[in-house]
Amino acid sequence: MEQSTQKILKRKLSFDEMIEHLDQKNIKFELITREEAKNILQTSNYFYKITAYRKNFEKNKYDRYVNLDFKLLQDLATIDMRLRYLVLQMSLDIEHVVKTQILTDITNDSTEDGYSIVTDFLAHDRTSIEYYMNALNKESHYNYGLYVKHHENPPIWVLFEVMTFGGFVKFVEFYYRRKNNPLAYKEIQQVLRYVKNIRNTAAHNSPILMDITRNNQINPQKVVKPITKFAKQINGLSPQARKKRLSNRKVHDLTVLIYVHYTYINSKGIKKARYDAFRELLERTKRLKDAYNNQDSLIAVYKYFKKLIDFIS
Repeated sequence: MEQSTQKILKRKLSFDEMIEHLDQKNIKFELITREEAKNILQTSNYFYKITAYRKNFEKNKYDRYVNLDFKLLQDLATIDMRLRYLVLQMSLDIEHVVKTQILTDITNDSTEDGYSIVTDFLAHDRTSIEYYMNALNKESHYNYGLYVKHHENPPIWVLFEVMTFGGFVKFVEFYYRRKNNPLAYKEIQQVLRYVKNIRNTAAHNSPILMDITRNNQINPQKVVKPITKFAKQINGLSPQARKKRLSNRKVHDLTVLIYVHYTYINSKGIKKARYDAFRELLERTKRLKDAYNNQDSLIAVYKYFKKLIDFIS
């Protein structure tokens, strides 16, 4: 049966075959009918994405899922969608505040003219300005005016408007080493790359909650010190639970995102809005709590973030 299933999966499946494949994997249709599930796959979500969340559930020795209903996959997909939106909001908050701080420091630094730092960064990055600005060289592009005016010799405040978040992370790491008094950027240059990881996952609309229960992806000794120190302060979180949760890449990177937002965002209004949204999302996860009763790993992830949000609030 398993060999024939693998052969089927190498070709395009009809919607009926998708349901049949899930059935063969012992994914149940008790909380939702097969027809309702088929309609979801046709109109609301697609097979590859919604089945990605199955990796959070246990299999038996016959490679069949245990206690997994299709409704739980749909539920996780909805929760994940809302989480991705929140991650993007928090990432935008962080990007804005860090850029503002750097531009303030450059403005107040008599040794910086705002232009030579771009030349030096490009040399350090082994790239050219075209790498960052060439995509703007179209009249239909919203930032075409920036390209026409600045592409030959842009100042840092223009480069910040056109570079990717990944490029910005590299600039922060470069600026930390360039600055005479780098202590203000020592921590952010350590952790911003992890914000980038989770931000890019959300921006590309990829599942965050896929594999969210898997452990031992990160050696606890390699978790950056600010995050270890931060997580140690979470009330009711045992050292064993902390190390276990932070050994998952996405849990780790989400924790970094929350920590950086908590540490660097000064606006109480923005903080309240984001933390309220997080609490609402955590409350939303309990909508099918009875169906999750035997999913200990997912419950443990929920408890971790519940304690984390309660702590920063």
